[in-house]
Amino acid sequence: MFFNISSWIDNHLRYKFIFAISMALLTASLVFLLLFVSVYRSQLAQERSSASESVNLLLQAALENAMLKRDLEGLRNIIIRLGQQKGILNAFIINPASEVRFASSDMQLGQYVEEVNDYFKLRAPTTQFFTNEHGEEVLRSINPVNNKLLCIDCHGALEDHPINGILFVDYDASTIRERAFQSGLFLVGAGSLVVILALLTLSGFMHRFILSPIRQLVHASRLMSQGDFDTRVNIANRDELGTLATTFNQMATNLQISLRQIEEQKCFLQSLIDAVPDGIRVIDQDYKIIAANRAYHELLGITDSLDTYCYYSCYQREQPCPATLHTCPIHEVPQTHQPIKLMTEYKCQGDKRLQVEVCAAPMVVQLNNQQTTLVVESIRDLSQVVEFSHEQKLSAVGQLAAGVAHEIYNPLSAIRIALQNTLRILEQPTSEWHDVKHYLQIVDSQIDICIEVAQRLLKFSTPSGRNSQLVALNDAVKETVSLLAYESQSRQIEIKTHLTESENRVLASESDIHMLVLNLMQNAFHAMPQGGVIDISVHRIDHNVQLTIQDTGKGIPIQIINKIFDPFFSHRADGVKGTGLGLAISQSIVTRYQGRIEASNHPQGGAQFTVTLPQYMGKHSEVR
Repeated sequence: MFFNISSWIDNHLRYKFIFAISMALLTASLVFLLLFVSVYRSQLAQERSSASESVNLLLQAALENAMLKRDLEGLRNIIIRLGQQKGILNAFIINPASEVRFASSDMQLGQYVEEVNDYFKLRAPTTQFFTNEHGEEVLRSINPVNNKLLCIDCHGALEDHPINGILFVDYDASTIRERAFQSGLFLVGAGSLVVILALLTLSGFMHRFILSPIRQLVHASRLMSQGDFDTRVNIANRDELGTLATTFNQMATNLQISLRQIEEQKCFLQSLIDAVPDGIRVIDQDYKIIAANRAYHELLGITDSLDTYCYYSCYQREQPCPATLHTCPIHEVPQTHQPIKLMTEYKCQGDKRLQVEVCAAPMVVQLNNQQTTLVVESIRDLSQVVEFSHEQKLSAVGQLAAGVAHEIYNPLSAIRIALQNTLRILEQPTSEWHDVKHYLQIVDSQIDICIEVAQRLLKFSTPSGRNSQLVALNDAVKETVSLLAYESQSRQIEIKTHLTESENRVLASESDIHMLVLNLMQNAFHAMPQGGVIDISVHRIDHNVQLTIQDTGKGIPIQIINKIFDPFFSHRADGVKGTGLGLAISQSIVTRYQGRIEASNHPQGGAQFTVTLPQYMGKHSEVR
């Protein structure tokens, strides 16, 4: 029961406060009661002492008068009458020999009082409490009867006998105790009433100005801990609790704003990485995925990967991959603090296998007041890269459709005229067979032109293979220029070629070389929306073949010249939003065949792209 009451008090501030105030007031009341009783008894004793002192003075005068007259019987009567007074238990006088000479009780006469030597040293009356042989509490008044000049004849010199005797008057102290007890009871009752009134007043005050505001604060805090950040405290007080409530409301508002900003930033960051076409994931040092984008989930065919382990998500393993058998970015990157790139095969759900290229980089952040290195992985599906590159080529070929249609239109028109003339000749009775032969030869030659145009077009549309062959750079430039002839005329662009007579051959994929020339020429077209001139030259430098394409457009702004080869970066002078992949693919083709590509602004205006590829010096026409 005591434990429950103690817990109940500890769990309620109001009852704890009442208990503490009650104990404090009770203790204070008891202390004051004890002090009051003690002081009260002391005051009563002093009053009795003062009264007895007054009586003693009268007695002394009477005694001295009786002694001087040697009226011992009168002195005895005075003592007897004094002992018969109300409230007085006993009265007696002792001589310097400690013998009782006069007493209100005859039983005491002639007896000796022990331990009275200290009394004869007194110079003034005194009082003291003690319990007599009957168990009664007594207030004894001790009054020395001093020797005087009139008494020296009987009692001796003043120096030798300063005190003739001592008068003892014993008062009943029970009345003092009873009055003190009654006063104590009165004080206890009054004190209890004061305590009750004080507790009621303090309880009401505490409930109104302390407990009620605190209860509102506790309730609002509990709602906020449950996620309700719209709650507020309505306290009209202007004291410290009112200030606390205002501060609490401001804190709640600031916290709500901060949480909203954090949530918005979180959504923004998630949307940012979701916008990246490659799969992105962030992994901590415990191999746990703490962030991932939509492309990553679509790549693996899952809906959620947060708080799962990377080795399970990509390899369906229950333990981390062995570092000695597998290049693990989580193991390598934190040690070197350098990005790494690797190609691996993911094993997805349903035994699906995926060839991917992984680029991992370190990211140093502060987590739990500690510097931690996370690993950010960019994952690209290699099959999608190949398909996208081929689709980009087909898109570029589609842009040649107008030029191809123009080149095929003229031969087809000539074929149609020749066939119509042939039919007209055959309808005549007398046919000229040599004319028929002439028209058929025209048809044959025009069909050869169409086939040649189709073959040139096919060189762009075929996928890049692993096999390389000898490619004549001069022929690639000529064929591309012929396919773009119609587009250049429609754009009012003049194309000038400067090709050396020597065979400038490189070892590469024919479709890649054609795509390289096409991308650079179309890039020059976009740089001259109002028309202009393109100079294309191919010549040999040492053991390299150099292709230079220069336009008379606006040139490349200095602030972006280092970004033009970045994937998805587009900045066209004609204002059209491009894919940003043409120059990136061109750089990829040149790098694939150990060459280099450079961009600069020509001193006379316009941009200049220079491609340098190793010249093939062997005798075989094809290498596999």
